[in-house]
Amino acid sequence: MLSYLAAALPLEVGATARLLAVQCALRATASGRLWVPVGLLRSMRLHHRPDPWRELEQTGWLIRLPAGSPLVVHCGVTAQLLDAAVLAQAPGRLNRAHAADGALRLTSCPALRTLAASDQLAGLALAAHLSAGSMHGVIEADRIGRVCAVASGALTLTLDRLVAARAVDWWSYDPRSEDITWALGPALASRHASVVARYTSVE
Repeated sequence: MLSYLAAALPLEVGATARLLAVQCALRATASGRLWVPVGLLRSMRLHHRPDPWRELEQTGWLIRLPAGSPLVVHCGVTAQLLDAAVLAQAPGRLNRAHAADGALRLTSCPALRTLAASDQLAGLALAAHLSAGSMHGVIEADRIGRVCAVASGALTLTLDRLVAARAVDWWSYDPRSEDITWALGPALASRHASVVARYTSVE
């Protein structure tokens, strides 16, 4: 889903809107309809922030739907994805719901939740691109940059901030292969392992 959003959303869409788009895409029905409860928006610190919604609307990726009553407005946001065809090729709704919850748990862990949205998105992307059972990963620098909408010059600063926050233990860049190699830090690795265990046991 991160790769899909990297292709579907223009580069100027900010990291906060991208994190919201992750939740929207993963929580939508097969027809693209979704309801985002206010509790989820509070946990993402978005319950009083209309700007990420406006960014996604201005790109033509979704529209917010009128609330049926004032009560609904206070309970959450109803929206319609305008690119719902992608969900036909995505995993089933239950698996997507698990992924949405896992993404929220990862970005709200102590190592990430106080960081900027761009750093949270990068931490989520690194965790999502790990092989099963591994805390080490390798990915093309251009690819991770596209997923996080981070320019190549800023990617090193982003990764350094993740190391300082102990979300990443270390990282390196190979100029020959143009790959980034990294290991999750203890705080994010522990949360990642608990998310994997939680949903492996459910399945």
